[in-house]
Amino acid sequence: MTRSERLVSCKQCKNRYLDFNKGLLCNLTGKEADFEGECQDFEQDVSNTYIKKPKEAIRPNTNRAQWAQYLIWAILGFSLFSLLSSYLQYDLLLKVQEGFYVSEHELTNNDLREGVVGIITIVLYVTSVILFIRWFRRAYYNLNSRGNTTYDEGWAAGSWFVPIINLFRPYQIMKEIDDENCRLIEKHSQKPISKSSILIGFWWAAWIIGGILGRYIFKSGLNAETLEELMASTQADMLGIVFDVPLSLLAIFTIREISKKENLLLQLEEKSLEKTQA
Repeated sequence: MTRSERLVSCKQCKNRYLDFNKGLLCNLTGKEADFEGECQDFEQDVSNTYIKKPKEAIRPNTNRAQWAQYLIWAILGFSLFSLLSSYLQYDLLLKVQEGFYVSEHELTNNDLREGVVGIITIVLYVTSVILFIRWFRRAYYNLNSRGNTTYDEGWAAGSWFVPIINLFRPYQIMKEIDDENCRLIEKHSQKPISKSSILIGFWWAAWIIGGILGRYIFKSGLNAETLEELMASTQADMLGIVFDVPLSLLAIFTIREISKKENLLLQLEEKSLEKTQA
């Protein structure tokens, strides 16, 4: 490890502690933390994974990124059929409103079709959420392995389920993943790399709006009793399906961009390690 790498690692080291009389001390040596010379004791710090080989310290995340994208694409494709199904239901309700004859068989088939579509949509959605969070947590874990992150890596999963916090913490973590990956890439390559701040911002805004819209659609469908209410609920459902298209695309693009940076950083780290060992 080079002198500059040791100094950076010392600043990230978890074995520092503050003595109110002596100042910042190294827990390995009991001496004042040395930011000027080489730390001969750094490799004793088993808590710091920075010096490990990338393949040992960093867990693979490419497959998780790919599967998360596959499921979102599946939702996107199935949404076309879901939109068609909702339109057929609205057309059926419109016929009833205008006084046309609608058989019991048509009503039963419509309810059956909508029920199947609803079940498949829920299965795809839940599966995609699980795969997305698995990728998201692994990305934050890998970032934590390279240094100290703002939050514990468990928050990458838990923050989605805590009320109020789920309105901003996942965005903060995604932003941190992107910012830190870019910083580390620039450190190894000595070349600037564009951040995905705008993309992440649009993705999160779409996610929040989609959540609000989804709750409205759920409540309107649950409370719909009259013909007019059923028609309004079906229209809202179609609006929600249409909105899912940009939301899904933004999620896919976000995963893709972060995953590219993860892979690039790993390649640069491996090259840097090879030069150090040579």
